[in-house]
Amino acid sequence: MDATYKRSLILLAAVLVAAAVCFYTNTVFPDALAEETAAAAEEFGVDEALVRGVIFAESGYDTDAVSRAGASGPMQLMPSTREWVSKVTGIAADGTAMSEVRLGTAYLAYLLRRFGGVETALAAYNAGPANVERWLREGEEPYPETAAYVKRVLFARRVYARVF
Repeated sequence: MDATYKRSLILLAAVLVAAAVCFYTNTVFPDALAEETAAAAEEFGVDEALVRGVIFAESGYDTDAVSRAGASGPMQLMPSTREWVSKVTGIAADGTAMSEVRLGTAYLAYLLRRFGGVETALAAYNAGPANVERWLREGEEPYPETAAYVKRVLFARRVYARVF
């Protein structure tokens, strides 16, 4: 094998690896909603990696996502929650990505203040504050789905904190 051919193969391999890394990074860690997430995290004093983790777990960054339960948007807010947060904060629930991320982040900030801890706030985001209050009051374990959700968000948060 001559030197030129060998260099060409090495260059081709490097290009393929770079393309794979770019594809993986943009698929698993999308830059979508980056501006919205950064702005909302700063506005409401919430860790940006945590907000990104919630979006990843809730919708996989699909701004048009709708759950079976009726939650929608990148942060999967229920209509009643969206309406309440909009009323309390004055943020228009106009369906734009920016308003959805702001509303979801404002709600997350509220839950962090209310429950005083990330894990309980995430459990409340997933299962509702009333369920978390009952679990705490009665010493019950969260729903298995909620426990898995909290772990998924915390894992994504750690990854996002390293990547971004």
